[in-house]
Amino acid sequence: MLPPPEIMEQKLATQHVEMQRLGTENQRTAATNGTLRQELAAAQHELQILHAQIGAVTSEREQQMTSLTDKRAKMEAELPAAEPVKVELQQAHSDAQNSSVVFFALSGDGVANQG
Repeated sequence: MLPPPEIMEQKLATQHVEMQRLGTENQRTAATNGTLRQELAAAQHELQILHAQIGAVTSEREQQMTSLTDKRAKMEAELPAAEPVKVELQQAHSDAQNSSVVFFALSGDGVANQG
């Protein structure tokens, strides 16, 4: 035996409301899914950019380190050749100090002799 038409109508109305609610929820979920996909794509793109920047910075730093290592090696190679110049400069400095002492000593004697 079939239920009375009012009960069937009530069930159909309830099912219709539930279908509308599910349809609205489905649309909201689809919109959220689309937004999340866009955010994921943007985050992946940003991550690719960051990886490229990290690679560029790493490469630049390696070039700087290579350059500094080469410069240091060159300076270390030139250091023994500079040693005689250093000794000569120290000798010239010492000679200049001695000359100043002699000059002031002679100047002092000259002033004392005049007075």
